[in-house]
Amino acid sequence: MATYKGIQGFSIQNLSEDPVPTVAGWSAGGNMGTARYFFGSAGIQTAALAFGGLTPAGTGITEEYNGSTWSPGGSLGTARYGLAGAGTQTAGLGFGGYTPTYSAATEEYNGSTWSPGGNLNTARHLLTGAGTQTAGLAFGGTLPGASNATEEYNGTSWTAGGNLNTARSNLAGTGIQTAGLAFGGTDGGSLTATEEYDGSAWTAGGNMNKARNALGGAGIQTAGLAFGGNDPAPGFLANAETYDGTSWTDITVMNTARDGLGGCGTQPAGLAFGGNVPPVTNATEEYNTWTPTADYNFQNEGQVWYNNTENVWKVQDATANGSWASGGSMGTARAVMGSAGTQTAGLGFGGYSSPAPAMSNTEEYDGSAWTAGGSLGTARRYLGSAGTQTAALAFGGNPPTTAATEEYDGATWTTGGNLILARNELTGCGTQTAGLGFGGYTTPPATVRSETEEYDGATWTAGGSLNTARTYLKAAGTQTAGLGFGGGNPSVTGATEEYNGTSWTTSPGSLNTARLNHAGAGLQTAALAFSGYNGAAVTAVVESYDGTSWTSQTSMATARYGLGGTGTSSQALGFGGLSPSITAATEEWTGPGELTTKTITTS
Repeated sequence: MATYKGIQGFSIQNLSEDPVPTVAGWSAGGNMGTARYFFGSAGIQTAALAFGGLTPAGTGITEEYNGSTWSPGGSLGTARYGLAGAGTQTAGLGFGGYTPTYSAATEEYNGSTWSPGGNLNTARHLLTGAGTQTAGLAFGGTLPGASNATEEYNGTSWTAGGNLNTARSNLAGTGIQTAGLAFGGTDGGSLTATEEYDGSAWTAGGNMNKARNALGGAGIQTAGLAFGGNDPAPGFLANAETYDGTSWTDITVMNTARDGLGGCGTQPAGLAFGGNVPPVTNATEEYNTWTPTADYNFQNEGQVWYNNTENVWKVQDATANGSWASGGSMGTARAVMGSAGTQTAGLGFGGYSSPAPAMSNTEEYDGSAWTAGGSLGTARRYLGSAGTQTAALAFGGNPPTTAATEEYDGATWTTGGNLILARNELTGCGTQTAGLGFGGYTTPPATVRSETEEYDGATWTAGGSLNTARTYLKAAGTQTAGLGFGGGNPSVTGATEEYNGTSWTTSPGSLNTARLNHAGAGLQTAALAFSGYNGAAVTAVVESYDGTSWTSQTSMATARYGLGGTGTSSQALGFGGLSPSITAATEEWTGPGELTTKTITTS
């Protein structure tokens, strides 16, 4: 009789707990034009920015990456190394460094040229940064002694923020101004310490598994990525780790050990480039979470085992498409509300729940259950929203139509600056200190709007108008890399537009199912649209966007419109809405390539 090993080439394992399979790895990208280290970096995996650094001499050279090749950009006004970066490829920020004196200079990049910005209050180099061009964060560095200073940038000037608990230089950082992450570095010896910033103070997070400095970083506060670096004992490192907001987990190592490298992107789509091997290198590596093919069989890869604790057979399974699962129901069924946050730290606020015309209630989601939060000062529905669970933004809405803006700190809503144009049925994206609001409806007279407004944490200013005025549309992304899709004016549309911080460009890829009053999540290059009204019926249709086109995904379990939506393209949250009656149902999206463990039975 044939054995399993004889057929498959390996034996089934007996394990006391389920294994966590490796489903991601590093692959070579296009080489930089100029090998360098200790430079500034910004952007995402498919739109990265590298500037300054040592070649080994100090340089002001800038390069842009499109996902496959690097090309020259405009040079820095001040050549330097040991500087930090933030923002995007078309709205970058470079600050600090060494020239050969400690520098406080800040420069802003518009996609082609650098221009002077406001100086740091504390000149330093070997610092790190996070955030956006109009809501940046600078922390740590060398003065020449290790610094714990934190500064916040508003697009014009830097102001002091809360100090790091551990002074350090040569650290890595990521996130946004109100949700930053600092990890690694040196205060005389390599560190494992991680700290999280909430917009005012740093608190300790889980320590890294490997002490290191001069490392690269990417991601957000609750989904960080650390790679490379140096620790004097072993020297140059290829180690990589991921952070989930609590603890770090070792992952596949890089192909090339190095320090002084650049890093950007997200946890599932990171980018590492340049650095010192030695010698100085121009090598680029891309980190990607593995996406399975439709016919992939984990059993053929040995992902079958017997769990001794549970006394059952287990198998890892994944499909080419993602899936929706039921989450905890909201405390109050509602529709046309504001939403913010992530799948495990979501926020829903306002809306209406028959027979009340408008609500002020706020609810917070922890990944399994909803609990009550602080109420809005102005009850409203059909409002715009942005931000995170602890730093959210609510603006516009009705009745009556309002320009009121409110900011949430995780407990209480406070008044912010009013919109220029009072409106409802608008949408928003970005953060509390770098928000974007656009589209919507005003009355009287009844007018569908195309206007865009940008929020800096205090005031709204006019941005570029949408090419297609519309209402009931949805958004994803940031203030300088926004995405608007769907809506109506008056007919339902699938039109998609991309915002670069100044103007909107119509994407060649429209939604496959035109709709309005749907939900959205994710980034400009990795977005998700789900449910809504297609002009004839309520739909459960889901589509994902890759920066060029929309692709059909697994439908929601419950068709609905007027629902709340937040999160990422791979970890989204949909809640509330009308189906057609008002619902409190919550669904959690797990994107393509995510693995699930299943119990298998024999007969």
